[in-house]
Amino acid sequence: MDILVSALLASFASGPARAVLGIGDIVFDPTNLEQAIRQVIELQRQYEQLVNTYHVLRSEYDHILYMARRVPVNMMTRYRVLATPWRNSTATDTYGGTGSWITGVNTGFGVDLGYARATQSLGTYGAAIGSLPAGQIDRVKSTYATVELTDGANRHAMELIGRLRWNAAATERAIQGLEEDSLSANPDFNTEIAVLNKINAAHIVSVRNTQDSNKLLVALAEAGIVDAKRKRDAEAQAINNHIRFRTEGKAALDAQSAGASAAMLAWRMP
Repeated sequence: MDILVSALLASFASGPARAVLGIGDIVFDPTNLEQAIRQVIELQRQYEQLVNTYHVLRSEYDHILYMARRVPVNMMTRYRVLATPWRNSTATDTYGGTGSWITGVNTGFGVDLGYARATQSLGTYGAAIGSLPAGQIDRVKSTYATVELTDGANRHAMELIGRLRWNAAATERAIQGLEEDSLSANPDFNTEIAVLNKINAAHIVSVRNTQDSNKLLVALAEAGIVDAKRKRDAEAQAINNHIRFRTEGKAALDAQSAGASAAMLAWRMP
């Protein structure tokens, strides 16, 4: 077609404008024909471009439709995972020493009272601390501090566990709602924005759970530090006793044995 148009343009452009069939008022202008042919060619090019654009858009549309298809199964039945129940702590309360403890470890409230009722109270030396031998005062104070630190770590762990149990029901409801929305066949729950919102919600739940896990790890680490202190104090006491024995033991034994032979030789039966 391009060759034919070029030939026509060349033939018409070679001669001047003239009348057709001897009729003077009808004039053929090859310039106008050339312009018209160029417009036809341009229109044909635009048409082909429009056809190509249509095919591209139709391909993208078909792809979007395909990507919007749901999984061909009942997601609620196939993918739903049952939650493992987290039961509260229980114990008998024969002498009234465990009820407040159970309340504290299940709710995080009243922990101090529950811990005090379930544990043996720690007394104080008062002025009697001054009557201890000088070499024992530091050891007694260190041992006393270990018990106080243990009480603090235990109460903190009880409160944390209680808070987690107290919030467990609300957390489970949120997770269950997110699960139902994610597995729903309702188109309103499967739009692009809805899916992004559910992904964000799941990420927040994951962050919360990670934070709770970190809190539990901190509580365990704190208890581990107190236990390590107890072991360290015992080892330090053993080393100190050995040091004192090596530095003062010989003098003490010599003092005890001094004059023993003379006393034995001088002894007579009455």
